[in-house]
Amino acid sequence: MAGKICVICGKEKRSNQLLRHKNLLLDTGFSICRDCANMVADFSNEDSVIEMAQFANIPFVKNLYIDVKRTSKNPNFGEYLKKIAPYKNFKTFSDSVFTTDHAEETVSITPELESRWGKGYNEEEYAYFENVLQGLIAIKPATTAFEIQRYVANVKLKDALDKAFMDGDSKAITALRKAYSEDSKDLGFDAVLSGNDDSGKSLGQRIQNWELNDPVPDSDKYEDAAGLKKYIDKWFVIPMKRTFGVASEKEVESLYED
Repeated sequence: MAGKICVICGKEKRSNQLLRHKNLLLDTGFSICRDCANMVADFSNEDSVIEMAQFANIPFVKNLYIDVKRTSKNPNFGEYLKKIAPYKNFKTFSDSVFTTDHAEETVSITPELESRWGKGYNEEEYAYFENVLQGLIAIKPATTAFEIQRYVANVKLKDALDKAFMDGDSKAITALRKAYSEDSKDLGFDAVLSGNDDSGKSLGQRIQNWELNDPVPDSDKYEDAAGLKKYIDKWFVIPMKRTFGVASEKEVESLYED
């Protein structure tokens, strides 16, 4: 089967070497090859990724761009396309989102941050830790300094698990996944994320059940006249759920509603 000419390198490439772009200006004989897309989109330079997304008519979503930078050992445009694929509301570049729903993408490194998380992390990593911690507090408020310390340990367990996935270390993944699941259960997050008596189910099954069934019954008692719940859900709870990979598509779409 004949290939197409990549408009960047000018070489003919087979179909499995080409990007699934949405640039309607490219006729049937031309396309964009994956190698060129990965070369042009330098993930240390956000503007280059935006330009590649615009050229391919693919949405640029800053949260997903940051996720790829953080979780991929070799961040590239192909990894970004895998990350954005499940989100059906992002279709073309006109659907792009250039801001992050986290409070901060980076933070200033202070003695307080170093005391809480330890030294040796960069500004982006400290910001990630702080955002995840605030999300945990929003899901289940901590009442003591000791609980905050436990939450910090839980966040660092999740970070270690993410890095194990990046490195493909199956032995570490198994051990860390078990430790993280047990720690989350000890902290009571599995109970918060379960609307029924699921004592015989795993944490993952409970989270799935929670996604499908709202555990809070409709009642005037729970009305939020001031809109605080909606604010907390949008800026803390749903981003936290998405960090843990348990946010539904409808919840993710709600982040970009006015």
